[in-house]
Amino acid sequence: MIPTEEQEQILFIQWLSAKKLYYWHTPNSTYTRSWSQKRKNQAMGVQSGIPDLFVIVNNKVVGVEMKRTKGGVVSANQKKWIEILNNAGIKTIVAKGHKQAIDFIKSMY
Repeated sequence: MIPTEEQEQILFIQWLSAKKLYYWHTPNSTYTRSWSQKRKNQAMGVQSGIPDLFVIVNNKVVGVEMKRTKGGVVSANQKKWIEILNNAGIKTIVAKGHKQAIDFIKSMY
């Protein structure tokens, strides 16, 4: 059975916490049936495509878009944001599973 993206992200967060690295997740796709709440979310800056996590490594911010080890599709908006962030000097990757995410962070030491 292939772990879900959520399970992979939780494992990655546990590793980041154990390493005492600073990180944050921006809930950029909060689900709601309320059109009023959707408008409010958009007005407050909620956008699709933002990477799942940002991590501070050696005083630099890096981005990680989590996916399952098999399956999982990178959306057009995610590709756009990854390109924008990389062009702005914020190294951002798509990690297929927590091990790939951990390897990326280790490579930044």
